[in-house]
Amino acid sequence: MVDKYSRINELLNKPHEMMVDDLSILENTIKKFPWFQAARSVNLKGLHNESSPLYNKELQITATHTADRGVLFDFITSPIFVQNRISEHIKNQQDYLKEIPVDIESIHIKEEDFNSSVDFKNTLDKDLFERPTNTTSIVDEPLKFNQSESYSFAEWLKLTSLKPINRKIEVTNKSPNDDTETAPVVDTEKAKKMAIIDQFLAEKPKIKPRKDKVSSTNIADLQTPSDQLMTETLAQVYLAQNNYPKAIQAYQVLVLQHPEKSGFFADRIREIKNLQSNI
Repeated sequence: MVDKYSRINELLNKPHEMMVDDLSILENTIKKFPWFQAARSVNLKGLHNESSPLYNKELQITATHTADRGVLFDFITSPIFVQNRISEHIKNQQDYLKEIPVDIESIHIKEEDFNSSVDFKNTLDKDLFERPTNTTSIVDEPLKFNQSESYSFAEWLKLTSLKPINRKIEVTNKSPNDDTETAPVVDTEKAKKMAIIDQFLAEKPKIKPRKDKVSSTNIADLQTPSDQLMTETLAQVYLAQNNYPKAIQAYQVLVLQHPEKSGFFADRIREIKNLQSNI
């Protein structure tokens, strides 16, 4: 049996040789060493190869453990990362088949009308023409960024930002017989500082508004991606953020940009609206 640490070293040197069984080794290693960024990166590669629904969540966790997220973006959009182990095997197999010599023989094909004796009236099966139901949720589909989608990656990274702590004041239940009120504790040092601030504000001359023309540029518009930046990945990012209106708008733009895929994008819009109705 190969030692797990030796196997990890092999995977770090040759991540393209990763197998499905290696994911459990990497998972245990990451649990033991959470800041082992190289192991997390290789684990991402394995989840990407298997199109795992855990990929998006692991990418989010890896981003929180990465000091330079630009390096992470370069890695997940590099050819080494995107190249699938299966597709690489198929390519090698195709190159091998091209080198096999083949003797071509002339074959005489007898033409025959096979439709003459077949009744096609009752051969139509409606099930064959129904669109198969996609059992995988569109929310769980792995996000696939490329080098030109740094904006989409930056939008997605907002999911990894820490949420502010909601500090709620806990009020203890007083008994009906307890009529005493606790006097508020006065911080004398804080009171002195507040008095100094009040005095400063009272003596400070008021700031006069500028008379020159203020720019009417809407800052929100500067942060809104143009239609040229709209990609399928950005639409998925909005979906991952539960920002359903923006996700629908993104797919509507994609319908105009890529009419040949309008049916696919229309299906996505319907699925998102179904998600909205189930909230």
